[in-house]
Order: sequence, then C-alpha cells, then structure tokens
Amino acid sequence: MRSVSSAVVSLCLGVLASSSANAQSLEFVEQSEALATTLSCTAPTGTLFLDGDAGNPVLGQPRDYIHPGADVITNGTWNAYVYSSTSRDYVRLDLTPTNSSQGLWWDVEFSSRALGRPLTVGTYTNAQRAAFASSGHPGLDVGGDGRGCNTIEGEFQIHEIVWDSVGLRKLSASFRQRCEGGAAVLRGMVAYARP
Repeated sequence: MRSVSSAVVSLCLGVLASSSANAQSLEFVEQSEALATTLSCTAPTGTLFLDGDAGNPVLGQPRDYIHPGADVITNGTWNAYVYSSTSRDYVRLDLTPTNSSQGLWWDVEFSSRALGRPLTVGTYTNAQRAAFASSGHPGLDVGGDGRGCNTIEGEFQIHEIVWDSVGLRKLSASFRQRCEGGAAVLRGMVAYARP
C-alpha cells in the first residue's frame, strides 16, 4: 500500500492502518485514496468502507468477527430507517451490495438516544451496542451476513448529517468497533444520500 493512502485512511479513521494493509491490492489502494482525498474524511456518496483486523493466529493477533479484511462497496441498494422522526436520535442504514462477493447485506446503526439528544455532527466516544446502550453512552452497531456482536465497544464521528421533513437526507460518518470486549477492530466509513 502506498504510504499516502494508508496515512490518509488512518487519519480519517483515527487509527493506524491495519496489519493487513500491506497485503491489499492496488485496486483497493486506489479506492481508499478516492475515499479520503485531501484528508476530507468523507467518502463519496453511496459508499461503505470496511476494514477489519484480519488477524494472524501464529502471531496471536485477533481477527475481527464481522468483516476480517478490507472492502470498498460502492454499488448496491440502500435503505435508511430513522426510529423517531421527532427525536432524530437513531439511524440505521442498510446496504445490499450488487456484488454478492462483498456480502449479501450490511447494517450500520448510529444512536444518541441514551444521550438524550439528536444525532449531530461530532465525535461520539464510549459507544455501546446501539439497541442496548446504557444512559450516557452513544450507540453503534455494524453487522452483516448473519454476523453481529452481542456487546460492542467503539466510537464514531458524524462528519455530515442533514435532516429534512421526510427524515434523513444525508449522512457521512467514520467508526471503529470492537466485539465482545476483544482487541480486534473493525474500522469503516459510510456515506449515504437519499435518492
């Protein structure tokens, strides 16, 4: 991976590049650069970027259960669900990739319900599983293809969020998620806009 790509993606996700970075293809490198040109930290609309620790059992490195490895999904069918049109504190984005080798479906959830305020631009730390976040904790949940976490620790940043009278119009966010209190990390970015 070219150093500029790993540096840009790492800065946007707030972490060092995963250990699998050196094994990634040139195509992935180019897609990663497109996601984070000029350090904007926003992906092109209609993009889900997932980069989970691939792990190495020989070296004792854990593997992310949800998505070990990296994918940039730019083609698929999107749906957005807002669980309360008035409080605007819980959003779920569903993506069905056109290419089934990138997964049959992915769900990304963000919540500020347990914070008692709407989702807005900002950084949300100490996140717990979105549906079960306790008072004072934001909610996060990324899963797909029948894989999910019982408990989640993580953080996310909303880079852009636009609401209108219909509901969620646009959302751009980055996130880090750890399942079941483990050390493996799933990093990602999502950019959605209602057609």
